[in-house]
Amino acid sequence: MSTATTSEPVPELDHEAEAQRVAAVHRLAMGKAFHPELRRAEAQARVQLAAAVMAMDEVEDRIAAGEKIHSLYEQAAVERAKEAYAQALADLVRGQSSTEADPSTSHPMNQEP
Repeated sequence: MSTATTSEPVPELDHEAEAQRVAAVHRLAMGKAFHPELRRAEAQARVQLAAAVMAMDEVEDRIAAGEKIHSLYEQAAVERAKEAYAQALADLVRGQSSTEADPSTSHPMNQEP
């Protein structure tokens, strides 16, 4: 008896997911081309996230080596960096800075110049 497996047809959901990935690649490429400031913000946020992860790993290595410290500060920094990166990525996909879209971050209309 053969133990070879046969490939089954890909479900419709996989086609939809693939179409979404292709659309995302296109949208990101267009965003990077037309909004260099958002591309830079996304890149900076990515670097900040990488730095936060590296700092957390360093503390975790020290803990594993027996040092009596904790990594709560570094874990919180990673969470903040993840949130900032997610927002920068969403801004790039949307082609608009969240500070532009959020009226609470703009100047009040009644404010004197």
